[in-house]
Amino acid sequence: MESNKNISSKVYNVIILDKSGSMSSIARQAVDGVNETLGSIRVSREKHPEQEQFVTLVAFCGCELKRIIDRQPIEQVKNLNYGDYRPCCMTPLYDAVGSTITTLHELIADDPHNVASVTIITDGYENASREFRRQDIKALIERYTKEGWLFAYIGADHDVHSVAVSLSINNALEFEKSEEGTQRMFNRFNNSRSNWSDAMYNCMAAPMSSSERREAMRKANEDFFEDEA
Repeated sequence: MESNKNISSKVYNVIILDKSGSMSSIARQAVDGVNETLGSIRVSREKHPEQEQFVTLVAFCGCELKRIIDRQPIEQVKNLNYGDYRPCCMTPLYDAVGSTITTLHELIADDPHNVASVTIITDGYENASREFRRQDIKALIERYTKEGWLFAYIGADHDVHSVAVSLSINNALEFEKSEEGTQRMFNRFNNSRSNWSDAMYNCMAAPMSSSERREAMRKANEDFFEDEA
C-alpha cells in the first residue's frame, strides 16, 4: 500500500462559463455565483492545507474565449466584478471545452497527485464551434475521466441531460434561468464541490495502491451530485 499522507496534492478547479447573449438575463447572478464558488474553494484550502487549490475560469462566446482566471492559486484569486462578464453573441461550446481541457491536460497529466474538476455552465446548445466537434469532446472527456478527472454539466433552457450523455458526462444538473434558480444552482454546485474536494483529499491521504486510489476517485466523481436532494 502507498500512503500520501504528507504529500501535497493539487486540485485544479475549472469553470467553463457560457457568455452568449442569452445569458444576459442572469449575468449578475452568474458573477455572484462564481464569487461564491471562489469562496468555497478558499474554505477548502483552509480546511486541508496539504491540498493546494488552483482556479481556471473561462468565459466564452462567438467573439472570444476569455481566460478571466488561468490556473491561479486560490490565494491569489480576486473576486470578479460585473465588468468581467459581459454576455454577447453565439455559443461555441465545443471549442471552449476542447481548448480549455487539452491545454490543462498537457500541463498537469504527468503528476499523479494532480486532480481536475471541470464544470460547464451554459443555457443553450452548441452553435458556433470551428475547431472541435462533438465526437472530439466526447473522446477527450472519456479519456480524462478514466484518468480521474471530474466533469459536470450544468444547464438551462435546453435538454441538459441529453447533452451531458452525448458528451459522456455522468454528472448533470438543470436549473431554472431566474435569479432564484441561478442562486439555488450555485448553492447546490458549491456544496457538491466542497464534498468532492474532501473526498479527493481522503483519496490522496489514505493508504492504498495507485489502482485503488484511482478507483476511489472515479467513485467520488460519479457521485458528485448524489448527496443532494
